[in-house]
Formats: sequence, structure tokens, C-alpha cells
Amino acid sequence: MNGLKMFLVSGAVVAALVVSLMWDGSAPESADTIFVYCAANMRKAVEAAAEDYEKEFGIQIELDIDGSGTLLGKIGEEKASEKKVKRGDLYLAADQSYIAEARKRGLVVEEFPLARMRPVIAVRRGNPKSIRGIQDLLRDEVEVAICNPEQAAVGRTARKALQEAKIWDKVAERVEVMKPKVTDLANDVTLGSVDAAVVWDSTVAMYEKLEAIRVPEFDARVMNVTIAVTSYTASPPSALRFARFLSSSDRGLPHFKSFGFDVVEGDAWEKKPELVVWSGGVNRLAIKDTIDEFEAREGVTVLTTFNGCGTLTANMQPAWGTSNFPDVYFACDRVYMDNVSDWFQGSDTVSETDIVIAVPKGNPKNVKTLRDLGADGMRIGIADEKKAALGALTVQLLKDDGVYAGVSKNIDTTAGTADYLVNQIAISRGNTLDAVLVYQANLPNVLDKVDVIKIDHPSAKAAQPIATARSSTRKQLSRRFIQALFSGDSKSRFQDVGFRWLYGRDSKI
Repeated sequence: MNGLKMFLVSGAVVAALVVSLMWDGSAPESADTIFVYCAANMRKAVEAAAEDYEKEFGIQIELDIDGSGTLLGKIGEEKASEKKVKRGDLYLAADQSYIAEARKRGLVVEEFPLARMRPVIAVRRGNPKSIRGIQDLLRDEVEVAICNPEQAAVGRTARKALQEAKIWDKVAERVEVMKPKVTDLANDVTLGSVDAAVVWDSTVAMYEKLEAIRVPEFDARVMNVTIAVTSYTASPPSALRFARFLSSSDRGLPHFKSFGFDVVEGDAWEKKPELVVWSGGVNRLAIKDTIDEFEAREGVTVLTTFNGCGTLTANMQPAWGTSNFPDVYFACDRVYMDNVSDWFQGSDTVSETDIVIAVPKGNPKNVKTLRDLGADGMRIGIADEKKAALGALTVQLLKDDGVYAGVSKNIDTTAGTADYLVNQIAISRGNTLDAVLVYQANLPNVLDKVDVIKIDHPSAKAAQPIATARSSTRKQLSRRFIQALFSGDSKSRFQDVGFRWLYGRDSKI
């Protein structure tokens, strides 16, 4: 769908990305030093951003500069050692595949897309050997340099491209030494030690005496530059704050752009952002703990509004400005996302819950089916079909089951939220209402006071999708918030309060 999607992995991997957020809240909220494993090609951009950050916040940024593969090995070694390690807050790789591997090993958690780059053939300005394509790398008079594929992302990318062109073995034979860092190759070409080297296009942009030869075999290999928070950082809020700074559209990313990178769309810099989340009331119990954890770990504020989805969507007016429109909308049911789909990016369905009949404990009116709600003298409560998704779904359910005419005459109460209906049964114990139609997920805290009657009908269910607003200025923060809701801990919370977990079946984000 949009540019955001290219930086996201499959649903199953995203879920693993934030498994339990890997932080118990006991670590310090701030640190005097942030240590970054930084791929060599990003050195100048990161150093420039780090200088700004140090001046503004007094926080020192320490960099370990090396090839992406070498750095990944260092993270693993330090993680494996059981001694306390001060180092290791962020890992900046030149290729998304290294981040994916680090995540697979449990070494990193949140990730921040920064830029895109592709490999090129670097030659001295003027191209004295007239190199035009990859076949020229096989000419006897051309001395070639390539990074070690096991140590640097550009080396691995070059190997894949040249293997597909069936000339990797021949080129590799002609390379005397495969160096670990892309900047080593750029220096060698600049000094005339070699005639050509496979480097990143952004590398060439940093050297006045070099020019880039673009070839089709490399052009298709666009790499995503990504920084990720390590799973064992001593201060997640500090690491995340610098990652937000580095990936911000007005602070860190301009430095990457000035050094020749094709930057992504980042959030504007805010020291403590406020993320606006509107959610159907049915989701409140399932997401409240995840929201608390996200606020503490990210060092941000999540401003939540819970209400019936009919009310929420009626109040959505993008023209009013961001103060009157959410960054993230978590709907009660798919239809209430579809109604406002033009204003949101592609959504993901997170969960599903059943519509059930709740009656006072002991079921004094012996309710067994929807048809029983139409019996003479019954007092029924349902949600307002104009204000709440539950209300609209309930009316449709009664019509689909052919009992609407009989039941509607007994509707005593219509409410804007399911919580009100639940209280009428749980607290009044039948003195006010005999039965209410609510979501299963509305009932976990009152199961000692009510009985639940399942409804055997395909319309007796609601699915909950979530999406980021197109107008949001905090799309990256929104993406991480949604990923937190996809985590293993979040899944358990949904299931504990009566939802079925659906994330991953129709992922669109």
C-alpha cells in the first residue's frame, strides 16, 4: 500500500518483533550515554545528528563503526556473555535483513526505518577505465574491490547480484583482499589503489573524487537502512528517544539526506510526543495494560478516547485538524472502519468477539435463545444502533435471525455503551432488566454476577480492525504502537478478556 509497508515484515515476524516488549519497567528512564552499533556507511550522518543531540540534551552518543555483519556478531557476543555490559542500546544496519536476523536471535525489539540505498560501481571521477557495466569488472586491466559478504551488507548484496549474473566466482578470484567496511573501498578507489569497487550510492555521494556507475543488476536491489533498539538496553526510553530523533523528518533525517541518502517519511521531532488513540469501548480492557507499557517504554503520552464507534466516527472530521482527529483508530467492528476508510491507511484486523445474551446470575427467566427475548413481560437492553457498533450489529443480528419484530417490543433500554448495559444486569440483578445483548469481551469482570448465553448465529460476532490516519504526523510512532498491540503479551490480554486473536490472517499494514 504506502511507503510504510516496505519496511514491515510479515505479520508473524512483526508479532515476534515486540514479544512482551522485553522490558519490565525497572530499568532507568534516562542514561548519560547511548551506545550505537553503526554500519560504516552511515557514520557521517549519524555523527552529525549525534552532535546536535549531545548539544541539546547533554547525552553522549558513542559509536562502534563497522560492517553490519561484524556488528551483528558483536551484539550476539555481548548478549551471550553473562557479565553486565554498559554498551548496546541501538543497532543501525545497512540492510533490513540484518535487523531481521537480529530480531530472530532476540537481540533487538523496536525498529525505525531511516533511508534507502542501492549498490553502484564506484570509480574515480572521469571514469578513466570507461567502466559501463558489471562485465567490465572482468577486464584484465581493471582492478576491483568488494567488501567481505560475511562482514558488510554491501558485500552480501554484491555477491547476490553477481551470482545471479553468473560472474561472482570470476570477480571474487580477481579481488586480492575483501575488506570489512564500505568506506575502506571508497578510500581505495579515491587513492587509486583499485579502479572500481561495489559500494552504496550514498557512499559515493560522500567523496568528491568519486562517481557512481549505475547498472541494472544493482538498481533493483534497494536496501532499507534501519535502526533498532537492542533487547538489553539499560534504558529503553533513552534509546528510543535518540532513535526518534535520528529518524525525525526535521532533525536526524536531513543529515542523512545531506550525505546522499534517499530518506523515508519520518515523524516530526517531539521530545515527548502525544499519540492520540480513539478506540471502541469494547477494546478498553484488552489494551489498557499495553498502553501503559508503551507509554513507559517509549517515554510518550497516549491520549485515549473510548466510546461507541458510531459516536467516534460521527466526530471524525479531518478538516478540523489533528487535535480533533486520532492518529490511530481501533474500531469495534469492520463496518465502522470501512465507513471512514478514506481517512486511514490500510487496516489490520486484530481480534474478534461474540455478541452474547447476558442475564442475572441463575438466569431467572430461563433465557436460552434470541427468540426467548420476545416473550411477554421481558425487559431487554441493547446498545444504540446509531451511537455504537454493538447496537447496529445487534439490530442486524435480530433481523437476520427473524426475531426482530418480537424482541423489539420488549426493548426497555438503549444505551450508548455496553458498559451501561452490563451494569444494569450485574448491579440491579434483574430489578431493572431481564437480559442485555453485549459483547463477550464486555463481561470478564462480572462473570460472578451474570450468566452468559451463547448465540448460535453467524451474525453474532464483531471483528476489530486498527489503522493509522493518513493525516497523522506521527505515523512511525503509530506504527510502533500498533506493533505493540500485536505482541505476544497483548495477544494473551485479548484472549483473557474473551476475544479471539485474528492478527496475521489478513494483514494489510
